[in-house]
Amino acid sequence: MRRAAAALLATILLTTPATAERWRQIPGAPNATLSIDLDSIKREGPWRVFRSRATALGLNGSVIGTIAMDCKAGITELRAQRAYTGGKLVKERIFPPKRRPRQKLANPARDPAFRIVCAA
Repeated sequence: MRRAAAALLATILLTTPATAERWRQIPGAPNATLSIDLDSIKREGPWRVFRSRATALGLNGSVIGTIAMDCKAGITELRAQRAYTGGKLVKERIFPPKRRPRQKLANPARDPAFRIVCAA
């Protein structure tokens, strides 16, 4: 019975598509880490949309964001945030297109995240 269950589990795992993740840490605040999922970077018109992950030192949680960057205009746009604690989703915010927080970067060429995303 155990062998049959193990074989079934292995078959399910092999046939289920895996979500590719390749996180690259970027410089940030001294008490937190910020990473970009390089495998998530996709083009949508002038935007490059990707996932970011922020974790604070000493906390058992992280925030996964969906962010877009307009490489020509030097603008970032927050599209969604999901907060996780202990691996469980505890809060989710999805911003409608007209209400997405945007930021114009003063010098995009010096921003580490902008350089990574726009070079992809």
